[in-house]
Amino acid sequence: MIVKHLQSALLLLERRITFKPNSADHGGLVGVPHERVTFGVELGLELDGVFVDRGSSGVVLFIHGNRHNITKFEQHYRFFLEHDLSFFTFDYPGYGRSKGSPSEDLLYASARAAYLHLTTVKRYPADKVAVYGCSLGGAVAIELLQDTSAACLVTEGTFTSSHDMAQHLYPFIFFSKLLPNRFRNDIRTGALKLPVFMIHGEKDATVPISMGKKLFDSAQKAERLFIVPEANHLDCLTQGGELLHSELSSFIRRYTD
Repeated sequence: MIVKHLQSALLLLERRITFKPNSADHGGLVGVPHERVTFGVELGLELDGVFVDRGSSGVVLFIHGNRHNITKFEQHYRFFLEHDLSFFTFDYPGYGRSKGSPSEDLLYASARAAYLHLTTVKRYPADKVAVYGCSLGGAVAIELLQDTSAACLVTEGTFTSSHDMAQHLYPFIFFSKLLPNRFRNDIRTGALKLPVFMIHGEKDATVPISMGKKLFDSAQKAERLFIVPEANHLDCLTQGGELLHSELSSFIRRYTD
């Protein structure tokens, strides 16, 4: 009984450490012509999403990171717009306008609902969908692709596991070692069978570059690890300049055009 209560307490603690829902409007969609959609009902969800049609043959499923919502990632949206890449992004339960409360399983379910929206409602073939995950979104993307097909995967600032993150962010809290070992990207990345392009800031204080290198080394079809020397966490598209933009857009186009 004591062990069961301890496990429940640790799971609750992990959720509070891991998920940081945010509903503020950060203005990132201002000036971005988009279609606002509610989806996920068939999976018991009520999620808020944004679709931008640039007329490209393929589409990017953009899965954002923690602490923010779909109104935050203006630099990514501008990249997609500048390179005429259609994209779809969404909020997890409890984030932005999406209903509910977040959990690891519900984040995975949300990505699956978004993927189904693109492949059934929007009618994109699976081999025309590029999946792009930022930080926590990279973990969600990696899990989604364990049993679904896509053209390629891009991750940015993604970690190895929640246990490793707890050790990194809370090294002086004795119970960090006892947290459930979840978001096992270190194991799942090795099962991916599609081309992978990874981006990481060399000065990333949130997710150390060593984690990005470990994930890259474990990927079967890893094509590129683009390390941005001056970047911290999730500002790579700003700091990486034209070289990153050129390589990234070429990678996505190669597999979705």
